[in-house]
Amino acid sequence: MADTRARPTVRPQKLAVGVLARGPRPGVVKGRLVPPLSAEQAVELYKALLSDTLYGLGILPMGYRAVLCAPEPDGGAEQLSSIVSSRWQVVPQSASRLEERLASGFEVLLASGAEAAAIVCSDAPFMPLDEVFEGLMWLTRKRRLMLGPTQDGGLYVVGTTQVEPALFEGVDWSSPGVVERARTRAEGLGIEVQVLSTSYDVDEVADLERLGRDVKAAVGPGMGTPACTALLARPEFGAFR
Repeated sequence: MADTRARPTVRPQKLAVGVLARGPRPGVVKGRLVPPLSAEQAVELYKALLSDTLYGLGILPMGYRAVLCAPEPDGGAEQLSSIVSSRWQVVPQSASRLEERLASGFEVLLASGAEAAAIVCSDAPFMPLDEVFEGLMWLTRKRRLMLGPTQDGGLYVVGTTQVEPALFEGVDWSSPGVVERARTRAEGLGIEVQVLSTSYDVDEVADLERLGRDVKAAVGPGMGTPACTALLARPEFGAFR
């Protein structure tokens, strides 16, 4: 849980958030869910997850919001721009490896004048938004790192206050066990670490089934998941609700 005992010294408008995303195209997104989904259904799922992730994050008072688009040869950033609200700036990235995308993403977010920034994944609409926000406020101007682990050993959020190239270089941020690897590297650099509650992203069939249960139970951050709710109400997604 985020430490709420220490009162924040940063104003909410001095916070920034980025969402790692890809152009929603068949064969590019949610490949591990094909089958049981078709490639086109996987795209629809991805768009719903991204929409609800942006929707939930939209309730947080941020000074700058960006969708960080992975490098793609055929217009991924343009596709995202066509479906993302104007409240979000779509930023094309040149790096493809996750650690490089995180490092360059924080450069963009902190260059906006933010005093603390977080980067989240695009497919975790039930992440604990209250903890993410409290964690951002906890970061302040100190050398701190916030991590939000997923049940499969990855991350749904990373937050920091400074561009720290050494934090990302030579660390595999894309496979299970990243929390301990990142914690070890951060502590070696004298960076204080806070780990939030575990959540989940939607990559496997079991995750999709859990999403269906959570949508049906109306659990989550409080603002709901309208896009996923509408998607899972469709007959072709009936097996997952």
